[in-house]
Amino acid sequence: MDEVSHLGLVEKVDGDKATVRILSVSACSACKSKGACSISEMKEKLVEVHLKESQDVKIGDNVNVAIAQKQGDKAVVLAYAIPILIFMGILALFTYLKTSELLAGIGAIGGVGLYFIVLRLFKSKIESQFMFYIK
Repeated sequence: MDEVSHLGLVEKVDGDKATVRILSVSACSACKSKGACSISEMKEKLVEVHLKESQDVKIGDNVNVAIAQKQGDKAVVLAYAIPILIFMGILALFTYLKTSELLAGIGAIGGVGLYFIVLRLFKSKIESQFMFYIK
């Protein structure tokens, strides 16, 4: 199974869930010239991981956190592809209807904003579809 994985440190364990701090690294952050470049990016993130019954992890353990590649692709579609399609679709519609460019721009931005509000309303349902696990 294709997966995306990161090394992390267990911060908290609560029953069948663990909070793991991972260092998200962009591709260029491993470059030898990153000190002279302002593009490289490294961010710490907290990820909630559901533990299997047989997994015994403790605070301070180094673990390998993974997610299925398909779930990562789905996240990219939800976060980037759909908003771009909404933006372009609304912009094209308003342009076709010959409204002002200002109104078309505001409508397109508003449509994307509304999309993210809907995502926020269904946050718990969406999060349940993305399962991180410890390898």
